[in-house]
Amino acid sequence: GGCSLVAPTSSNSNRSGERIYFFITSSRVAPLSSGSCALCVMMKTTITAAAFLTALGLASGQSFPYARPEFRYTPFERLDQTSQNIALSKLGYTPQTWNVHRLASIERRGWDGLTSDQLDGAGQLGFTENTWDCFVNHYEFYDWETIVDKAVHMHYEELGWNENNWDGAGESPDTEGKWWGQLTKAQQEAAGQLCFFEDNWDMKDMNPNPTFFPYPMPEFRYRPWSELDAVTLNTAKGLMNYTEDTWNELGTILAERNTFLNLPGEQREGAAELGFYSHTWDCFMNHYEAYYWNSFHNDLKVAIDTLGWTEELWTSEDSEDGPESEARFWVDLSPEEKAAATRLCYFEETWNRVPITEWYDYDKQKNTAVTADGPVPKDIDLNIFEESGYAGREPGSVDGSVYTMDEMDNGARSVGLAVASFGLVLATMLLFV
Repeated sequence: GGCSLVAPTSSNSNRSGERIYFFITSSRVAPLSSGSCALCVMMKTTITAAAFLTALGLASGQSFPYARPEFRYTPFERLDQTSQNIALSKLGYTPQTWNVHRLASIERRGWDGLTSDQLDGAGQLGFTENTWDCFVNHYEFYDWETIVDKAVHMHYEELGWNENNWDGAGESPDTEGKWWGQLTKAQQEAAGQLCFFEDNWDMKDMNPNPTFFPYPMPEFRYRPWSELDAVTLNTAKGLMNYTEDTWNELGTILAERNTFLNLPGEQREGAAELGFYSHTWDCFMNHYEAYYWNSFHNDLKVAIDTLGWTEELWTSEDSEDGPESEARFWVDLSPEEKAAATRLCYFEETWNRVPITEWYDYDKQKNTAVTADGPVPKDIDLNIFEESGYAGREPGSVDGSVYTMDEMDNGARSVGLAVASFGLVLATMLLFV
């Protein structure tokens, strides 16, 4: 696709470095050459009431052209052992890439681009050609002529795509930079016919996160250069172009001014090998500085607004422009501002730009920064997200007291709610029998 100028947010000399402007390219990957291969998969003829509603699109209020493959939206740790082995060995997933929709490299391939072994694995999991191309790849593997033949081009046209920009000759439409909640009703309906819904459009993170940060804290990134093992050191140096100085001083390498999906291929590979993925990189490393203003939505918008940013300040080319919060150290932020900064994955040491070497205990081999597994420090007021929700939590459920190690393991509670919900659905359906 085309490329656009993005203005990161750093703007004052007290805390931040000099503002840097750079180009990022569209994350759409050019279609790979396709072969011809097919695999017939027998469909189960009996489905549960919940699955029946899902197939009709009633459970989510959406209609899909095919029954939604619910197993793909199950966290990796809840899959049975056989399914885990197939996903790992035949399809090349890792637990991390399975848990974030549209992150694994295999999901950039259409059914026609899968190898025989991958087709076998996809079929064993329960995919068919239609469900893979629609729910997993969304037809992005194919050229425009092919998606016309598949009669899905009109849905992409509703989202702003045409033959020109689809094949890389023009800029991507603005829908590519929007969250699900920012799409119009017509755009959501078109996306639904391409098997998108809120969770996979927004690349929902299903990875376990027992912390009060929006995503799992990448502890490995907070070890000084001198304490890295040989493998990590080689990856950081060879693929990511880090030096001792840029590693120990967060935010000083150009890569950290970019989003994960827009890193050059080798750097993105290196970041993934270190243990990052799109959400953890964009939040803890980039702090959303490379995002467009109109990409801020819900809790992210609350955070940016609370810190005093406006569209005029965010997009200003004057490095001196910025809200008052940018000139203050962590201790001087209000509880609401600290909560906003926490949503952007800052904590005191990273907000203040303190080198890692100054907050690492070399004897205990651990950093001395905030303990991410809770409880939330008393001077961080997460109640500012009460109406918007926070990092996937529903509006009205946000309370700092829930972020403790004992209560953050929601697996049993989630299963209980699912069983209760299914019972209610089943009871309702029986009324009509």
